[in-house]
Amino acid sequence: MERVTLWGWIDFEGKDAAAIVRGGAQFILPTYEERGCIYYVWNADPLKPDRIWVFEEWDSIEALAEHLEGPLYRAMAGYLAEAGMTGAEVDKYRVVQKQPVYDGSGVPQAAFD
Repeated sequence: MERVTLWGWIDFEGKDAAAIVRGGAQFILPTYEERGCIYYVWNADPLKPDRIWVFEEWDSIEALAEHLEGPLYRAMAGYLAEAGMTGAEVDKYRVVQKQPVYDGSGVPQAAFD
């Protein structure tokens, strides 16, 4: 099955990103219940206090599309705008193969089987 991941950052110049993530929990936590959501992780950067890192994984393009058209996404977008978002770059990726970095003996491997 082809999965979709999203990865990127959102900036809030001069704001406390950790507080913004905590405030957004009302939208983040229920997103896990949406069809096809595998991961929906928002973290404040510990070294750049006005940046949030976003990581999402969806089991299909269709599931991501449903999320992007749904009420939780719209509510989160409104919340981020009100919180003073000053910039963002979030990209999506098709995941066609996935393997652990470490093999059965604990050795890290860059190549795919």
